[in-house]
Amino acid sequence: MRLNSDPRSAAALATLWTVVFVDLIGYGILAPLVPFYALRTGLGAEMITLVIAAYSLSQFVAMPVWGHISDHYGRRPVLLASMAGHALSYVLLAQAESWQMLLLARILGGITSANLATAYAYVTDVTAPEERARHLGRLSAAFGMGFVIGPMLGGLLSGSGGIEQANFALPAYAAASLSALSFLGILFLLPESNRTGTEEAPRSKASLLASLASLRRQPRLAGLVSLCLIVITFVAAREAILAIWAHDVHGLGPRYIGLVLGVSGATIALFQFAAMGPLAKRFSSYTLVKAAILLYAAGWLGLLLATTWLNIALAVLVAAIATALFQTNMQTLISEQALPSERGLAMGVYQSSSSMARFIGQAGVGTVYAFVSPSAPFALGVLMMIPALLLLGWTRRADRQAMELAE
Repeated sequence: MRLNSDPRSAAALATLWTVVFVDLIGYGILAPLVPFYALRTGLGAEMITLVIAAYSLSQFVAMPVWGHISDHYGRRPVLLASMAGHALSYVLLAQAESWQMLLLARILGGITSANLATAYAYVTDVTAPEERARHLGRLSAAFGMGFVIGPMLGGLLSGSGGIEQANFALPAYAAASLSALSFLGILFLLPESNRTGTEEAPRSKASLLASLASLRRQPRLAGLVSLCLIVITFVAAREAILAIWAHDVHGLGPRYIGLVLGVSGATIALFQFAAMGPLAKRFSSYTLVKAAILLYAAGWLGLLLATTWLNIALAVLVAAIATALFQTNMQTLISEQALPSERGLAMGVYQSSSSMARFIGQAGVGTVYAFVSPSAPFALGVLMMIPALLLLGWTRRADRQAMELAE
């Protein structure tokens, strides 16, 4: 089923975009609030980031399994399980009065967070190669738009008081309702895209470990995954510590953080909708990933030098453009390196690597923040973009050599 040959694919993509967008509004609602949930339980910065990191660790463990399931049994069952798991995790979060309950909610949310990787695989199932970057960009924009409405809504629902007076249950219940709505949308409106995989599944003898080993034997794919580990580690570190840093250093609370993240999401969404298509036609995905890395470095430098809330907002907006470029073009490069029968698994491995990087960055940043310096995480982010650029250059050269040999 291809977009350029079957008009039903266009309707399926519209449905997929809508349900992912609705679910990500719910995710975005809680994005500025989770650090404050943890602060209310009395945890310090080094422990708060560990609780945040539990989500990414759980995602890392579960994502390849979900990718394997989606390749062999279909994208739709995995999307349904993801939405149901999100709804339950948000209900647990609404009732969390201790760090243990908060940790449980984060673990469940991470285990069932297969929606984006599976949605990306769905897009590759139904689009022609020349249209793939544009439609992956639009799906990535759903993430950005979820972070336009979600954080702002979360900040508003939490109230204007301090941490002790904020209403954190209402935003969590709102997020659960949105995930439940997405579940119903998939159940009744979204067709299965992976017909070949579901038909061939009973004859498949390959184990998940063997499939993972096969992917690891592809050096260019390994290079891209390693690049992801470097970049996303420090992106996640910034995301995990930003609210705590803004609160401790600049006296800013949940409502301001929600506003900044909302504007950041708007920047990502607008850039991906309006600019990603023209940029993809003019520049290679490698060139756009390089631009993203340079912009990430500029964003971290901006936070290092920030003295006002406006400086902070501008630095976050620069990083938002970097995210718009990095997300879509890394997905495109990964899909190009994988065989059609392994796209779901490749996306799962990529997302799992992203989750491992997020765990490393989130788990370690609190300790760096508390025991080195509040500005140290941002300085490290700037420095680590140097090896990221070198690795990208190596991967691009290897890709060119492979194309020359193929000719």
